[in-house]
Amino acid sequence: MIICDTNILSTFARVGVLKLLFKLFPKQEFFIPKAVYEEIMEAIRHGAAFLHSVLALVDSGQIHLLTLTFEEARDKTTLPQSFGSGELEGVIICARRSSILLTNDKRVRNYCQEHGIEVYDLVLLLRTLWRKKVVSRKVVQKIVNDIERLERLVFKNKSDIFRKYL
Repeated sequence: MIICDTNILSTFARVGVLKLLFKLFPKQEFFIPKAVYEEIMEAIRHGAAFLHSVLALVDSGQIHLLTLTFEEARDKTTLPQSFGSGELEGVIICARRSSILLTNDKRVRNYCQEHGIEVYDLVLLLRTLWRKKVVSRKVVQKIVNDIERLERLVFKNKSDIFRKYL
């Protein structure tokens, strides 16, 4: 089970490569917590039309919505309150349901790593795309360039994406 955070979905949607996530994890089902869905809806209301591609995946059943159980909702209060609502829900679902989290929030990634939750950040996703031969290194380089240009994101560790061994 793959749980997606808003920031990963937004980045992949903005550069038009959302489908690569499904190719990277072909045997997994994709889910978003209700809070991530609400964050996406709010962003669309504020003009992020590119996120309609995420809603289309929800409508087609390729991405499923998840609601927290009572216990998960209660456990949210044990997480760092600096996390956004989508991040809180994603982390608690992954912790309770042994799922994989896709996020590009460094604090969330570090928390997951410290607590034994499997997590992929943007650099690891991009690296894994070419290492598993989902796409070529050249395609990943184009995606990186598009992300930098469209998301105005600066990769501090860009070399890690293309390093043969970590």
